Amino acid sequence: MRNLQAKKATIDAINLMIRHADKGPSGFWVEDYSGCGNPSIFPEFEIGLKKGDLVQKEHDLCPWNTAIMYGAGHGSIATGCYDSCSIDKARYLSGQELAKVLFRFKMRLKHGDYDSTDNLSPLLTEKERKNIENRILAEQHKRKHQEEQKVQARLKKATALIAKYPDKESLLALYYGERGHVLEENGIILFDPHSQNDVIGAEKFSYNEYLDVQFASLGKKHRTYFAKCYFNTPLSFKGQIEKVNSKHVCFNRIFLIGAHSDGSIFEGKEDHVWMDKSGFEALCVGDSVSFTAEVYRYIKIGNGKLIDYGLRNPANIQKISPYELPSDDKLIMQEIESLVCENCFLSDQCNRNYCMMYSKKRLPAMEMFIASKAQTDKEGSE
Repeated sequence: MRNLQAKKATIDAINLMIRHADKGPSGFWVEDYSGCGNPSIFPEFEIGLKKGDLVQKEHDLCPWNTAIMYGAGHGSIATGCYDSCSIDKARYLSGQELAKVLFRFKMRLKHGDYDSTDNLSPLLTEKERKNIENRILAEQHKRKHQEEQKVQARLKKATALIAKYPDKESLLALYYGERGHVLEENGIILFDPHSQNDVIGAEKFSYNEYLDVQFASLGKKHRTYFAKCYFNTPLSFKGQIEKVNSKHVCFNRIFLIGAHSDGSIFEGKEDHVWMDKSGFEALCVGDSVSFTAEVYRYIKIGNGKLIDYGLRNPANIQKISPYELPSDDKLIMQEIESLVCENCFLSDQCNRNYCMMYSKKRLPAMEMFIASKAQTDKEGSE
């Protein structure tokens, strides 16, 4: 026989749920700002939702366990809430229907129907099951209709852009005016209108003009490693000052270190970088310096308006001894090994600090390096 104290605690909670069935279903716990507990019925769950603390009510069984709601063969009592919960489906029941289902559950619990859970009969009636299914379908249809309306509205607003970039119509249909960014084969498009506020020189652009300059920039030469830092985390920069004027300094080459979101480190370089002189006033031509800085986007004007990346707001500036920049060969090899890693079948299990396939991976990486080096040397001699 199941624990009598837990059964009584469950029945007391169910009685409260029945009285407040118009506020939706509730389970018996919340944690990490989520969970099934409904604070509109049990105010104590508010603590868990606000602070992320575990708040759990004593109970025997939950009416929203899939095996209880739908009967044997649907979910499992043994796997518990995490793997066998159907409270999201219970939310499609009306307040009146919830009250009936909860009362039915309470009576079965009282009468010992759940003392053995080997062969559970469905708690829901066939009509209640159909109501849930129909309401889910109706909601999906409504969402689809709403999304189709949004797509048509996006296409209408993007008419001029589609005429200029017909191959981008599908992207514009999905993302025009929406938040988030989209990875493109030859660059990155930021569709979030608020991202325009961070682009120096785009302050007076319309949203369409902002997208236009981003599309125009795809495939065009830009500071690739600064861009990589912009979309990840820059860690440090080092460079040697080549020129100084009244307002700016120019580094003949900047070596950078950054981190991907997974914690893996990348290195790179950018040539002939101008920065505001502020912070570098005490330095002279030929001095080497390390610093941190913010990577920003700006509108570059030359062959049309294009997006490019620069450095500003330097901090932690320190004069250092002349340093040896990693060779172009080393940086090319790093990029090739990174590409091999991304396409490795063990990439999901690998932290990139230690390669489980190093000996097998090294050969194709070297072959790619040799081919890339030959192409680079050929282009340099032309």
